[in-house]
Amino acid sequence: MFTFLAQIRAGKKTEFIMRTYAEFCHAWWLARGIKTAAKQNYTKTVLLPQTNFPARHSGKKRVEMDKYLIEKCGFLELYNWQRKHLPEPDFVLHDGPPYANGEPHMGHALNKILKDITLRSKIITGRRVHYVPGWDCHGLPIEQKVISNAKGVSPLEIRQKARKYASDAVAKQRQVFMSWGLTADWSESGCYFTNHTSYVKNQLQQFVNLHQKGLIFRAFKPVHWSPSSRTALAESELEYNEFHQSKSVIIRMQLDTLPSKLRNLEDRPLYALIWTTTPWSLIANQAIAFSHIPYCVVEDNSGNRYILAQECLADVERKIGPLKILTTIEGQDLTEAKYLHPVTKERLPFLFGKHVTVKVGTGLVHTAPAHGPDDFLIALENDIPVLSFIDEDGCFTKEAGDRFAGLDVLTDGGNRVLDHIGADVVHLDTTVHSYPYDWRTKKPVIIRASHQWFIDIGSIRQKAIDSIANLSVYPKQNEQETHLNALLAQIKQRPYWCISRQRAWGTPIPVLYNKQTGDTYTSRKLVDRLCKLMERHGPDYWWELPIEKLIGRELRQELNDADGWERGNDIMDIWLDSGLSWSAVLPKCKADLYLEGIDQFGGWFQSSLLTSIALQECSPYSSLFVHGFIVDDKAAKMSKSVGNVVNPELITKGEENPNKNPAYGVDTLRWWVASHGCLHTQVPVTTALLRESHESVQKLRMILRFLLGALHPYCEGITVEPEYFYLDKYMLHSLHQYNKNIQSLYDNYLYHQLCKRITHYLANVVSAEYCHLIKDRLYCDEAASPTRLAAVEVTREVLTVLTRSIAPIVPHLAEEVWLHHPENLASVPLYHTEYKVPENWYQPEIAEHVQTALNLRNRVNTLADRNTWELSGIVTAPEDDYSSLSILQRDEESSTSELCEILQLSAITLVKSSATTEIQIELHNTEKLLCQRCRRHPELENRLCSRCVKVLDVANVSSMSV
Repeated sequence: MFTFLAQIRAGKKTEFIMRTYAEFCHAWWLARGIKTAAKQNYTKTVLLPQTNFPARHSGKKRVEMDKYLIEKCGFLELYNWQRKHLPEPDFVLHDGPPYANGEPHMGHALNKILKDITLRSKIITGRRVHYVPGWDCHGLPIEQKVISNAKGVSPLEIRQKARKYASDAVAKQRQVFMSWGLTADWSESGCYFTNHTSYVKNQLQQFVNLHQKGLIFRAFKPVHWSPSSRTALAESELEYNEFHQSKSVIIRMQLDTLPSKLRNLEDRPLYALIWTTTPWSLIANQAIAFSHIPYCVVEDNSGNRYILAQECLADVERKIGPLKILTTIEGQDLTEAKYLHPVTKERLPFLFGKHVTVKVGTGLVHTAPAHGPDDFLIALENDIPVLSFIDEDGCFTKEAGDRFAGLDVLTDGGNRVLDHIGADVVHLDTTVHSYPYDWRTKKPVIIRASHQWFIDIGSIRQKAIDSIANLSVYPKQNEQETHLNALLAQIKQRPYWCISRQRAWGTPIPVLYNKQTGDTYTSRKLVDRLCKLMERHGPDYWWELPIEKLIGRELRQELNDADGWERGNDIMDIWLDSGLSWSAVLPKCKADLYLEGIDQFGGWFQSSLLTSIALQECSPYSSLFVHGFIVDDKAAKMSKSVGNVVNPELITKGEENPNKNPAYGVDTLRWWVASHGCLHTQVPVTTALLRESHESVQKLRMILRFLLGALHPYCEGITVEPEYFYLDKYMLHSLHQYNKNIQSLYDNYLYHQLCKRITHYLANVVSAEYCHLIKDRLYCDEAASPTRLAAVEVTREVLTVLTRSIAPIVPHLAEEVWLHHPENLASVPLYHTEYKVPENWYQPEIAEHVQTALNLRNRVNTLADRNTWELSGIVTAPEDDYSSLSILQRDEESSTSELCEILQLSAITLVKSSATTEIQIELHNTEKLLCQRCRRHPELENRLCSRCVKVLDVANVSSMSV
């Protein structure tokens, strides 16, 4: 007896020794009058998983736990902790500032959580990050919120109200961002704000840098003008209404001087036909543009004669009726011609225009240099005046004439013009087409020439284009290439950037104007003085201080006549505000990553790139991560006016009626973002997707709960060397590969694939394979047995790797798991721990052997019609497969081999055969009853298997040996 016990403790566990030992123990029990196990309940002898980790949280408990974890696990201190404890170099993510307007919405959640996943994925691997959250605090939308009618209200009053509004909005947004577990220093000093003194000072300095480089200039140019906002707008501040209705008119303009080739037609009037959808702009007409294409002279049924492009004849006939061709000429022949202005009857020229096409219209283009960029270029090339008769409200000025003065050009003004030239209106209808609208007021804009400040794009264009060629865009999708090409196209076509706005809530353009000459003055000396005044008097100094105070004694002497100068009233475009953020926030003025929505290719991505190229001749970012925009279940863009907005707080905290809107918690919101945020350009928010995300997080929770329970310390203080099965080594190899794959997905920002990989791995490898196959060892082996301890050790590694892999996406769940880890007695936050997957886990040869058995197990499960432990099997394998399987079962017949454990069969006969090319398996009912305790091995006479006899009796035998 003692010889067998010594051999068992020495690790010699042959079937003969174990069976003989069990039979001896059984005889020993009977000799002492101990009852057999027939009626005994062995539940209390099984080492079931034990943990205090809750199976789920719901309702208020979920909300309370999220809040508790943020406080307990140092979420709000994590950013500063990693700055102090992790080594350089930094991973730099630059925050595109959200607008300080309104409550946090799903767009905020999408953007901010994607950024946080990115940051946490770096920190968990020991990489230090640099991230400063910011807010865009200036601009028209805030002005509109604080005052409905700016007329008669002082700029100071507007600024004071706007500042408070922005501050309140920032406070609301920041509080919600913190509740989502976002990693940042959320203190005032840890964030940036485009209206704070330090930021504005930098912006003023960068303005003068641009001016000194010759990149900033002032000119009278046509720009997009919003009458509803009374300011110029950049292209990025426009949205296009595809259903806008405009009057579509064909106008005739009488020729005063005919080309020499048409002098034979002087017997009656000859008219040029032009087509326009902006009849109000006819007041400012200065020329007719033509192209080098064939033109024809035609006659209608009434004898009226017209000139138009020959290719446009058919389309024009459909509108005004049949036309008879009298003769044709080439476009360049029109250079000799003159025509009469439709309103003033002034004599005006025909001019060549590169932009003239025959796609629409008549091939002759009405040219008003004040109201079109192509028209403006023609005016510059031909030295003709740029006349603008429209004021800031979009109404005709008195210079347009008494009959038009004061009329809105988009309504009554346009109608009045058509009425006035009624006889020359050849055709009139309404066309539905795409038209630019002010993205804030949702009202149409016009193109209007005015004095504005511009950045010259032409001189930096090529460097900007070259920098884009070296840019990485993530996730790698076809749509991203399309958007990158769109960015390229915009930069190639953009001649200049209008950076001035006619508002009060913003950073002033630091320029003085000569009252007499209109000359402008700015300099480094002036800007340095303004920065000091701002520090001393606050951000409203430009509007509060008298001009002599702004200029100062030294500059007054330099300018000679201080009384002859006045400050400007323009502020800088808010895209310039945020576009310069790299220069105020980033270390070395360069970021590894900018992460924003697809709309920012025309916005912040572009303004940041252009300013950086202009000032430091390189891009401010190495990579772009681009996500889509939020839509509802009908793919409609979310809007308050439509009523389809989903409040993220409703998702995380629910409402009083949990059946309508349950409290899903922050991790459900974060999982939804990771799963869908970068999958398509449209990101849907639906009840079904949110419920699906919640269920995914719950499944993770249950698997992690099992792993925690398996680590319950049943044998504290006992030091035994673990005895690893091949299955254990296979699992470690699998973890190695999983961790490598997960890290690659994080590095490439493929978070939607990451979520699929995590759920698939946990469900199919961790839970269905390893956890299921080690339950017998965990539950039924002796607590301190080497094979059980091996399973526990591997389970510990599985839990660690899995928890760290999901931590960037669902940090609340990960930290809660870590708090319940039996070895984390000091409650150290997960993110404060270090861990690296050992390279010696990589054992592909072993993994291949075990995988052969696992594949066979799938076939067993398909064939079996009952508990597989009640079956035995005959496995016939070709040589290669036999080599793999024989490693898992040394003997030809066995009921305790590792192959039995993997296939979950009570006994296996393993046979090598050269007559088969694939593994064959026959299943048979076992003749023996299964052990009453483990329900695995065939029982002995006392209804327990030899293993369970040993486990139950080891204490009695030990006491007997003493």
